[in-house]
Amino acid sequence: MNPEFQRNLWLELSPRRLILMSVLLALAFGASALSAGEGYTVADTARWLYYAIVVGWGTRNAATAVVGEIRDRTWDMQLLSALPPGAMMWGKLFGSTSFNWFGGAICLVVILGDAAAHQGVAAAAIGLVYYLAVGVIAQAAALLASLVAVRRRHAHSRLDVFVYQAVGIAAALAVYWVWSIVDPASALLARKPATDFIVWWGATLDARGFLIVSLAAFAAWIVSGCYREMRLELKMRNGSAVWLGFLVFIGLYVAGFDAWLEKDKLMAGYDAVALRLLLAMTAYAVLSYLMVILEPKDRVQYRWLGSQLSAAHLGAFFAGLQAWMMAYAAALICAGALIARLELAHPGVQTDAALIAAGIGFLTRDMALFVLMRSRPGRRGDLATLGILFALYVLAPAILKGLGFANLLLLFFPQPDAPSWVGAGFAWAEGVGVAALAFSRASIRRSSAGRSEPSPASWR
Repeated sequence: MNPEFQRNLWLELSPRRLILMSVLLALAFGASALSAGEGYTVADTARWLYYAIVVGWGTRNAATAVVGEIRDRTWDMQLLSALPPGAMMWGKLFGSTSFNWFGGAICLVVILGDAAAHQGVAAAAIGLVYYLAVGVIAQAAALLASLVAVRRRHAHSRLDVFVYQAVGIAAALAVYWVWSIVDPASALLARKPATDFIVWWGATLDARGFLIVSLAAFAAWIVSGCYREMRLELKMRNGSAVWLGFLVFIGLYVAGFDAWLEKDKLMAGYDAVALRLLLAMTAYAVLSYLMVILEPKDRVQYRWLGSQLSAAHLGAFFAGLQAWMMAYAAALICAGALIARLELAHPGVQTDAALIAAGIGFLTRDMALFVLMRSRPGRRGDLATLGILFALYVLAPAILKGLGFANLLLLFFPQPDAPSWVGAGFAWAEGVGVAALAFSRASIRRSSAGRSEPSPASWR
């Protein structure tokens, strides 16, 4: 058995705790059976308790699986052990939450027994996959958030742990909200109308089957993210193939929902291909913002990338790209394809091509801002960048609009009413200017002065 998993089982599953959990749940179900009114059953109580134990409490334990070891000063000893990253990750993820899964298993017996009695064995089997998926996704998301923070060497106060836990709970809420639409019986409070079919890539698919496969896929990706972060924490090198695979997956997955977009006047010139490119570009842009915030921005790493590119070592260059760089490149490629599609499909007609070009220009500016501010003295570069972006997108435009200078808003974000390609020109001028400042040779030399240049394995 996995030594780390076995150690956590000894810590979590003591006989006293197992008996206490079983007795308390039995009392809760008994009280619910005696006092339940019309429309409320013991299975409803089991659902509440499952979410509370597996999602609420389980995300807390997952968030503290590594952070708690750091707080107790035992993490360095575990890093020096012979455990591979896979064994360490599985032991932390499911070992630290084993007591929660024990309580969740008892609740699942009640939930699935009720589903099998009233809806059939097939419905109970689908419910089993959903409840397992929502628990794994929530706990893995909390563990992933804590591992990212450990990599960035953040302080781990109680507030920090609450933030990691909140990430897992947010992931569970997203899963619950989507699933409750197709399965109203799983809703805790409201009963929403069920959707039997989902249109994806032009095909009409069974809603429950599609979402079950989607949940399994996203759970696998999040667990894979935990494994890769654990590899980095154990000073191992990650390649770019897995992240590239995720980019392809998320682009194809999101692009398939083009039928859900309402083709109003703003999208009158969009065909199915254009809508799918728009969705994929949007997903990649969101990932770019997310990853540039999460990933450490090491100027020495960027200098190494520049040296590999100038020496035409393309293999090493592409292998050393960070996740936000690849997501940004994917957004740029999709934007270029979308602009070409709109211009070729409607020659001589004003389309949203200039607006899309402006959006990518501002995306370039924002990515460069994160890199530039992180090179400044101090450790609050990302927080300062978020403040600057808030000023650029909210405060400054509100002031200019109040003063009657609404025509200057094209300097801050894309404007549909701006003259054709003028806004895009300003956006790219800002983007290229900030990028040149961020990646200038002088800035790189100043930030790396007095430091030895590490090998790629130290930052991948």
